[in-house]
Amino acid sequence: MSKQENVGEQLKNLDAPAVPVKTPEALLTPESQAATNAMISAAIRGVFEQLGPMLEKMALTPEKLAESERLRRAPDPAVIARELRERKLMAADLEDAERQKAANQSACPHAYPTGQAAWHVVRNYPDRNPRYTCPLCSCWVTPREWRIGAPDAENPRGRAYIAPEHPLYREASKILASKGGN
Repeated sequence: MSKQENVGEQLKNLDAPAVPVKTPEALLTPESQAATNAMISAAIRGVFEQLGPMLEKMALTPEKLAESERLRRAPDPAVIARELRERKLMAADLEDAERQKAANQSACPHAYPTGQAAWHVVRNYPDRNPRYTCPLCSCWVTPREWRIGAPDAENPRGRAYIAPEHPLYREASKILASKGGN
């Protein structure tokens, strides 16, 4: 029988049920079992003696846990750099939008193509002074009024101040008065 045929026979026999190995009667004595247990214990002890230094290096000590937590909480320089870039871009975008809004509002005629004034009156303020808005350029026109500024170290609730009236407030008021309002 050739070697390939022998391998083929062995592969066919893999599907057959396994034949249990019978332990010789001589090994079932208490002395032989004690010797077998001693050999197994010595082998396991030898393995752990060799692995001991490596396991000590792998052990999670409080120092290693503290170091890993410090590294986990440390900010990633790439993330910080990206956030700074995005903040600068956002600030530039906001400045551009503010400039564009100011340009649109200064170029707005505040009148419809028919020639009618585009001012809309807003009256729901507690000081009963009207405010005006232009729907064409989103311009908000306010009278001289009290405002509360942003908080600072001296004024945690913000500093109250009197804001001057919008430059177009008188013009919008005249148009409203000419229509018979106010």
